[in-house]
Amino acid sequence: MEKRCVVCGRFFIPHPRVEQRQKTCQRDSCKKVRKQFSQRAWCEKNPGYFRERYPYVKQWREKRKALEVSGRPMIQDKDPLSKPLLRLILLIPGDKDRMIQDKILLRRQSRRTFVADG
Repeated sequence: MEKRCVVCGRFFIPHPRVEQRQKTCQRDSCKKVRKQFSQRAWCEKNPGYFRERYPYVKQWREKRKALEVSGRPMIQDKDPLSKPLLRLILLIPGDKDRMIQDKILLRRQSRRTFVADG
């Protein structure tokens, strides 16, 4: 079953799990426009949702920070310092051990990527 994209007008085959609900094709630009339209419509239906919400959130965050003193976890305002997540041991043949002079520490950047600093 083909459907027409509500943004670009091209025909596409919807994903089997969401056939009836899918409105746009798989192109990122179409999905972005659809998301903006959806968010705008939600904000129009709920006009006072974000109004004067900051004092409530600020008070809640202060309460969570106070709980940290008692040993409970809190919301972190800053990213924690990066630390080595994995220790790799390199085995060096006996005749080559005098060639190695530095210690190499790897820091994880993403799921599969490590960086050697220094």
